[in-house]
Amino acid sequence: MKKLRMVVGSLAVIALTAGHGLAQHYYGGGNAIPLKVDSTKVTIKFDAGFDNNAQQVLLAAIDRIVRVVTDDHAIDAFVVCTLSTGENYDQFIDSVQALDGAYLVEPFYRNQSDSAFLVGTRFCVAFDESLTQARIDSINAAHGVVIDHGVEGMPNVFVLRNTDSSGYDLLDLANTYYELDETRYSHPEFGVWIRKQTYKLFDFYNWAQPHTKKVIGSFNSASVWDFAGLSCDTVTVAVIDDGVDSHEDLPASRLLPGYDYADIDNDPTPGPEQAHGMACAGIIGASHTTDSLAGLASSSGVISLNPITLIKPIKIFDDSGSGAGMFPSDLAAAMTAAYASGADVLSNSWGYWLSCPAGDQFDVLSDAIENATILGRGGRGCPVIFSSGNGSPYISGVLYPACLDAAFSVGATQLDDYRWYYSSYGDGLDMVAPSGDVCLQGDVWSLDQMANLGYNPNVTSLCGYPVTWNCPPSGNDVDYDCHFGGTSAACPVVSGVASLILAKDSTLTVDEVYDILKYSAVTDLDWDPLPDTPHVEYGYGRVDAFRAILSISRGDADNDGSINVGDPTYLLDYLYLGGPEPFPSPLLGDVDCDGSVNVGDPTYLSD
Repeated sequence: MKKLRMVVGSLAVIALTAGHGLAQHYYGGGNAIPLKVDSTKVTIKFDAGFDNNAQQVLLAAIDRIVRVVTDDHAIDAFVVCTLSTGENYDQFIDSVQALDGAYLVEPFYRNQSDSAFLVGTRFCVAFDESLTQARIDSINAAHGVVIDHGVEGMPNVFVLRNTDSSGYDLLDLANTYYELDETRYSHPEFGVWIRKQTYKLFDFYNWAQPHTKKVIGSFNSASVWDFAGLSCDTVTVAVIDDGVDSHEDLPASRLLPGYDYADIDNDPTPGPEQAHGMACAGIIGASHTTDSLAGLASSSGVISLNPITLIKPIKIFDDSGSGAGMFPSDLAAAMTAAYASGADVLSNSWGYWLSCPAGDQFDVLSDAIENATILGRGGRGCPVIFSSGNGSPYISGVLYPACLDAAFSVGATQLDDYRWYYSSYGDGLDMVAPSGDVCLQGDVWSLDQMANLGYNPNVTSLCGYPVTWNCPPSGNDVDYDCHFGGTSAACPVVSGVASLILAKDSTLTVDEVYDILKYSAVTDLDWDPLPDTPHVEYGYGRVDAFRAILSISRGDADNDGSINVGDPTYLLDYLYLGGPEPFPSPLLGDVDCDGSVNVGDPTYLSD
């Protein structure tokens, strides 16, 4: 949705003109989102061919510039310089822009949480889909900009590049395009990078997996895998992360060709010391070992939610594990490729360190997520599952883009079903799932890369301290990681459950899948939500795979995968002739959903 003229705080939306008016807002989600100018810094891009020596001479001639600083938010070859004074800041920018060798000069922006929001030369625009390419080209020529590239899979959505002939600051330029009748949205490609919502992983014996067992039913007794029909439809889950490779517990036959949007080398496998995506994929779809003798071996693997699902890796973190350089349009293209290439569920254990919905968001990414829920699966929509973020208590609310209405956000709980201290919560939280602590303090087991690749035996955590890998009582196994946690581990639990739901019934729409997840959740503690009202810390409750599949299996009393004439007969035998009770749950026979299996159920089913 665009073109809503809203006032944010004391910000008034004003007419924009060329020049350094220092516009201090951009548009996202139909809102004017305020930014602040940090007048202690400035960013400069030099003319092409202006070598390092020439750059140093130019910078030395500008009295106010103190030094060049390293800032990974700087993009498009801009350099960040600190200033001795911020006085007459806009006039200073104009004066530097006029110097030979200075191609573009931009303010140093911050959002309302004081995070750096640096612009470069690029901004993302969605033109009306009815516009011809000729008309688009004429608009761009009139504004002195050029097309950098189209966003893959999104018609008439382009990343445009500013030039020194436009006469606009990038923020002014993006806002000007937003105001055009021919556009649906426009926003800068900020140097704001996604983060993984957790840190490490490991898992390989079922006895070490209480988090998974908590949501599957009675392990080796009456679990979610005991329902018939789960293998009738093949389900593909896109793991949008730092890459996935084959593993002894994830054979190549279930790993589909993927995409690499980070290193752009057509290799969607993880970097040598990365395995975040491996762990997420392991929770969703690691193979099950059913042979009792093989199960005695330490290499027999771990349990997952859906051991027959297909995994499609979509790589958005580079080989070093960094999300720097991934612009919103790149993420939108990755999201689009996931659903357009046949993925049924999109699992996302990442997000920005940005709160919303009233805070920062990027329309091109929001648009792609919504498109996935509308256009995916032949128009039924793909469930798009996101971790809510590990931002509590440092940043309020569910983080972006998990907070979007189209996304299904998942927070993390301890094994006692109470929220982990780090788990982001607030409006937009849909549900929670069991997980462990963060920073290699977690106890969720999942896949690492094989042999010496991946997290283990790497011994430095992302939180800055060394880690001793030990998975008692068996010691260390470099093919697995026993220290996964955070909302990153919670998200794929729900993604796995969503894949089970679609395996059971592929005709369900995305809204129906979301409703099944919500209304089958466990809410038996003192945080029970009101009817149809999510709890601020727990959403609709803690995910439960067994209850979710049971909710769409009632009536299949004989558990053969379909409802037919045999089911009322089975129920009558059970009720009056001492026949076996419905398995894996007697409630398969509770066809009229009154809470018990009685004479009304076979009658209801026969009718």
